[in-house]
Amino acid sequence: MAAALACPVTAQAQQQGEAGAGASPAAPAGVLVYGPDFFANTALPTALDMVQRLPGFTLDIGNSDARGIAGNTGNVLIDGKPPASKTDGLGEILRRISASSVARIELIRGGAPGIDMQGRAVIANVVLKRTASTEKLINFQSYVYRDGYVGPDLTLQYTRRDGDRRDELSVELLSDRTSYTSQGIRTRTDAAGALLQKHRLDLWDRDRTAIVRGSLQRAAGGGLLTVNTRFDYFDYPTAQTVTLLEGAGSSGRATDLTHQWKGELGANWTKSLGEKGEVELIALQRLGHIGYDSTTNAGGFVSTFGQQSRNGESVLRPILRWKSSKTLSFEGGGEIAYNFLDNRTAYAEQGIAVPLPDQKVFVSELRGELYGLVRWAPSARVTLEAGLRTEVSRIAADADTRRARSFFYPKPRVQLTLRPNKRDQVRLRIEQSVSQLDFNDFVAATEINLGTVRAGNGDLVPEQTLTLEGVFEHRFWDKGALELSAKHEATRHVIDYIPLDGGYDAIGNIGTGTRDTLGGTLTLPFDKLGIKNARLRGNASVVRSHVTDPLTGERRRYASEQPFTCSGSFSQDLFGGRFTYGIYGSCGQPSTRLYRIGEYRTTEVAPSLEVYTIWKPSKRLAIRVDAGNILNSARIYDRDLYTGERNASPLLYRERRTQRRGQYMYVQIRRTL
Repeated sequence: MAAALACPVTAQAQQQGEAGAGASPAAPAGVLVYGPDFFANTALPTALDMVQRLPGFTLDIGNSDARGIAGNTGNVLIDGKPPASKTDGLGEILRRISASSVARIELIRGGAPGIDMQGRAVIANVVLKRTASTEKLINFQSYVYRDGYVGPDLTLQYTRRDGDRRDELSVELLSDRTSYTSQGIRTRTDAAGALLQKHRLDLWDRDRTAIVRGSLQRAAGGGLLTVNTRFDYFDYPTAQTVTLLEGAGSSGRATDLTHQWKGELGANWTKSLGEKGEVELIALQRLGHIGYDSTTNAGGFVSTFGQQSRNGESVLRPILRWKSSKTLSFEGGGEIAYNFLDNRTAYAEQGIAVPLPDQKVFVSELRGELYGLVRWAPSARVTLEAGLRTEVSRIAADADTRRARSFFYPKPRVQLTLRPNKRDQVRLRIEQSVSQLDFNDFVAATEINLGTVRAGNGDLVPEQTLTLEGVFEHRFWDKGALELSAKHEATRHVIDYIPLDGGYDAIGNIGTGTRDTLGGTLTLPFDKLGIKNARLRGNASVVRSHVTDPLTGERRRYASEQPFTCSGSFSQDLFGGRFTYGIYGSCGQPSTRLYRIGEYRTTEVAPSLEVYTIWKPSKRLAIRVDAGNILNSARIYDRDLYTGERNASPLLYRERRTQRRGQYMYVQIRRTL
């Protein structure tokens, strides 16, 4: 009973059985239920694959680096609840859930009583089967690169489910490399275009990680308790070798090594308060340590950078939900969190220490939030959701000077959902939001592959953004969906690079800015076009932004803003769901620009293409093979470096780096014992 009350949408859907795709008569307005019939003829092995197949739904795994829980856990729920873990990412959690364990998936659009939408307009709720089952799983996956390198990743997992009782334990070991490993050419020219230097670049890295995860769920205190724990160890060495091919200058080499460990313990407890109410309590504790050392040798000039940092987060979040009637429901609660970062950095040139601003910093934040939300659905065609969050925080930075500031921000939000008919939905939203400050911006940092140093800045304030958004959604042909959206954002205290005394720059606030986004997504099924169990998915967005440059005083785009993005995929299920193939393509990334005080940087990524197949010879075995980066897409990095501030100094040189990762194969073997 407690589990049913914890997720009313699920409870109602259970009454109408294992529904196929589409709206259920028992489900609230705006809820689509995708049951076994929808996924019957597919070879999809995991809940992650199933969620990514939902028409008109785009997975957002959340932001585990953001502080706190509210709005950071992604747009998928498990049995009506967000994960009690942040470090254990949403994508990883869904990947560990076998498709055979999923009873159905509910797509909740515009909100539903008893469901924590986490401030989002659309949420997918994965409902797990309650029958007793034990699963022992071996998942082996590996990237195989063109030069013969193999990056294995092995996961051993045990899962036991029996109604509300659940146990899970997994161990993962991997040794791989990232897209950083690549080869390329770097050229430097003067203002007239004459060649100064030409270098060959050889970039190398390794990612060696060990992860232990555990989870259990039990009835406790008249409610349901879920406890998650995770421990990670991460070892990441990198190297960049620069070989002079033409021009005056020298060769060089840069190396660095990162050691990191982090642990997390999280708990989620829910209890029903009769037929109309529910209380939920979430607690989280995270601790971590990072050690980083780098050395750069350029023509005999040696520089070193070292960093040691400890960090932690403690969160407590109580929530109360109350359904007054079929048309009116309330939700209220809060969150209190304490975060800290203790960081020490050291920089030296030719063995002589060079002091940096704020190179020893202890940053702490005590933050509290209260919120209330009311949801009113006067008819099946209209839902109005209005809420207010109030945030109070105090951030203290003990560095070269001690600074402490307090902030208070009200964050109202109103969303109106209109359903003129069964196929269409219109969502209108107005919201005031506040960004989180990145503690890493308070401390000094270096980029070994570029030879730059950035100072820390303890005077940052959060961005405040007013958002106006409209979304039109149209469902067609049972499995098809079209979504068009328009969004306007007006931001105060935009965060970007600012100049500091001594020739350094740092992350700071540069004034007001605006951003306008037009986007569209399409899921087009081909059944009615004569190609059974095939579909095309595509999305595109156009972004225009304006902010005032702190040096030139001219209007320009936001830093690293992508003016246009698009991607598309085609897939088809064959042989009664035993085989799936697909192709995915991206338009790449048009030129984006970063504005540092002494340089301009632009990045451009060429279009990419990959194909994949999934073969499921039996219910217990699934094999996936991907051919990635088929076009061997280039990444092009340009830098214009000046002798001083870029608005008032001559050009020192213009640099272009062209890097290619090479093609690769991905193989996954998932075996249930």
